[in-house]
Amino acid sequence: MWRGRFPKMRLELPRDAVEHVGRQVSVATSELAQYDFTSRTAKRHRSEIRDLTGWHECTGTDMVKLTSWLVDEIWHDERREEPIRAELLRHARRADRAAAGRPALRRDPFRGPSG
Repeated sequence: MWRGRFPKMRLELPRDAVEHVGRQVSVATSELAQYDFTSRTAKRHRSEIRDLTGWHECTGTDMVKLTSWLVDEIWHDERREEPIRAELLRHARRADRAAAGRPALRRDPFRGPSG
């Protein structure tokens, strides 16, 4: 998972992050080029990661709550995407942990439902 969502392709991941994780798991970074991010295997991997971390995909109700909070609390002071995304992820994680005792945002609202 990268920046609160699963990447759709290798190019979305910073080279230094790929190299770091590759060293941790003793896998050459070139192996990532062979990974099909759209395959059934990738879908299973995402599901296993969600199960392991306790995260779930963002629901329509989650999106309505987050959108309302964003408009009420952030939008009037900030319009740049990166700071808004960072604050939105922080808020979603806090809200979800408070409500259910687990991490929060599963879907990046800037990327749509499959993120």
